[in-house]
Amino acid sequence: MILSRRLNLRLNPSRIIILAFLATVLFGAFLLTLPVSRSGASEDVVFQFFNNGLPSSATPNHVHTFGPSFPGGAPLSVALFTAASATSVTGLIVVDTASYWSPFGQAVILTLIELGGIGTMTIVSLVALNLRGASSETRELASTSLGGAPVGSVKRTVRNIIWFSLALQLVFALILSLHLGLSGITKNPREAIFHGLFLTGSAFNNAGFALNGDSLMSFRNDPIVLLSLALLIIVGGIGFPIWSVLAHRGPHWWKLNMNARIMLVGTLAAILAGWVLIAALEWDNPGTLGPENPGSKLLNAFFASVSPRTAGFNSMDIAAQSPETWLVTDILMLIGGGPAGTAGGLKITTVTVVIATLWGEVRGAEAINILGLRLARSAQRQALAVFSLFAVLVGVASFLLMLATPYTLNQSLYEVSSAIATVGLSTGITPSLPVKIQFMLAVLMMVGRLGPLTLATAIGTRRRKIGYELPKDRPLIG
Repeated sequence: MILSRRLNLRLNPSRIIILAFLATVLFGAFLLTLPVSRSGASEDVVFQFFNNGLPSSATPNHVHTFGPSFPGGAPLSVALFTAASATSVTGLIVVDTASYWSPFGQAVILTLIELGGIGTMTIVSLVALNLRGASSETRELASTSLGGAPVGSVKRTVRNIIWFSLALQLVFALILSLHLGLSGITKNPREAIFHGLFLTGSAFNNAGFALNGDSLMSFRNDPIVLLSLALLIIVGGIGFPIWSVLAHRGPHWWKLNMNARIMLVGTLAAILAGWVLIAALEWDNPGTLGPENPGSKLLNAFFASVSPRTAGFNSMDIAAQSPETWLVTDILMLIGGGPAGTAGGLKITTVTVVIATLWGEVRGAEAINILGLRLARSAQRQALAVFSLFAVLVGVASFLLMLATPYTLNQSLYEVSSAIATVGLSTGITPSLPVKIQFMLAVLMMVGRLGPLTLATAIGTRRRKIGYELPKDRPLIG
């Protein structure tokens, strides 16, 4: 009995997910260090795309590397950072994906993206439920990792997620491959197919990796590419539980649970707000939207609002954007997408609960109501805990980045927000960061993907029962 309890404690889904995630990163890093993964290009080739728009005092000119490497292979630090970024579906890079990595290396990156986006969280939860003697607590945690799916239907939920993800990606991969091939953007059909598959997988999993050195800036006047990728980002970022609810209950507002209501309204509100603000701030900027026609301006502003939650593609030069646009993007990145999906960030549900709780406290409300439903008090505590943890991590990491580099608060906050929210956007400073800061960002990316609550659950699974309570008191607040 004691052995069984210890086995269940050690093999609960949260810890299995973390261990499997780390194992995926390490194995992916090993594959990327192999000479077959590298094209032979120099690490510094990425700077030809990142130098534009940066202040001369902060212009990077060298990629810092560390660790052993095979002859002709990538340095360990480069491989590890890329593997962590791909598995956490972030998209931050220290080397150019298109020129530095060979087709084999790019295939490894795409595989890591798929595993990080839908594979690790779902498959490991399914494995956890098949452990012999799995306790009810273990099964409940596996259900929670899939966004609250009923315990008895977790296996069916996993199967539906995988089929839905693969089918949707294949459809859009076909659309993009045909478009890239027929329009002459790619050189041959094989390249068109691979580019279509890569972009589709990267967009649906909100990863932000692209096979163009300028991300999607060369597609800024291509509505088929930008709108297709935007739709994939939104579908993947909303979260699988929402599509499951809509499939079973239909588009009837009164039948939707609070999670679905918040995600549908919140996603629309975040996209529209970001679209309007970015368009207004960049409309006359000669380095971004200024030279474009009105239709192209609206298209790229829309994509710039969708991508930070949390895909990491960019169709305009980020380094040339105004600091005010960076701040708007910071907020969009930290908000993120939906729980149990491919997006990162705090999640729209978390931000909505925090705002509703604060507004309820200001009004002196006894209960917090959101979109016609009453909020459970446990959700308030969880949301405040996650929000506080994110705030601390962002603040500390930004401070450390500023201490170790010559970059400004705007650039540092943007980089850290992009990492912990698993976005992948950058003002262009990522390749020039010291190895210790690269490692810090890699940790932030993994924490952001796994989720602070998953980590906290894994650490705090063992609950001690206390046979007494201390005297209750209340400090002055405010």
